[in-house]
Amino acid sequence: MSILYNSTLKLFIITLFAAISFSCLRNHPDFSKVNVSHSSVDSNLQEEYQHIRKEDQVNFYCNKEANDLTELVVRETFQKWGEVTHFHFTYKGRNRAGLRKDGKNTVSFLLKWPECLPINKVAWCHNWYDPEGNIIESDIIFNMSITVFTTLRTNKPNAYYIEGVLSHEIGHMLGLPHIQSENSLMKPKSDKQESYFKGQIDNETLTEYNRMYNSKE
Repeated sequence: MSILYNSTLKLFIITLFAAISFSCLRNHPDFSKVNVSHSSVDSNLQEEYQHIRKEDQVNFYCNKEANDLTELVVRETFQKWGEVTHFHFTYKGRNRAGLRKDGKNTVSFLLKWPECLPINKVAWCHNWYDPEGNIIESDIIFNMSITVFTTLRTNKPNAYYIEGVLSHEIGHMLGLPHIQSENSLMKPKSDKQESYFKGQIDNETLTEYNRMYNSKE
């Protein structure tokens, strides 16, 4: 009886640990790339693999709790990427907040940061992939638990510009890696005052985009 009890208890503990681990890791990458922002990938895909989006039409959403100005800035930032790439971005309205594979590319501003993600990240982009490694869905989240965000219209001091941080994360959403150049929107770090050039998409970033997508536009 004692042996049976111990075996059953051990099996229960192993099952419980596996369930907790899966819940924590399903949206958590196996490696860290950046400090200010982060682009995460599924653990079964190799870091060196180049991921792109096959569909030119990309619909996107904003979380329900974001205010009207934030919604407007999100829409304008996607529009900027649409003007310089072959992608067509269409705003479809409000959606739930957070990281969840639901067929909707959603930008969220979170007061409570997911426990499984590094708390020091200002923003985070998570991509999901098809079996061939093509990006099929993305969620972008902003960490309001550690910092303040502003816009070019409000210019709050000591705050990150939504336009710049989001523009950087959209780059990851399209599969762009970090570019080790101080002149690129896709560089790993940007301070509050600079905030990734407040959303301006530079030539170095576009050169990498054209290389990846073979100038499809």
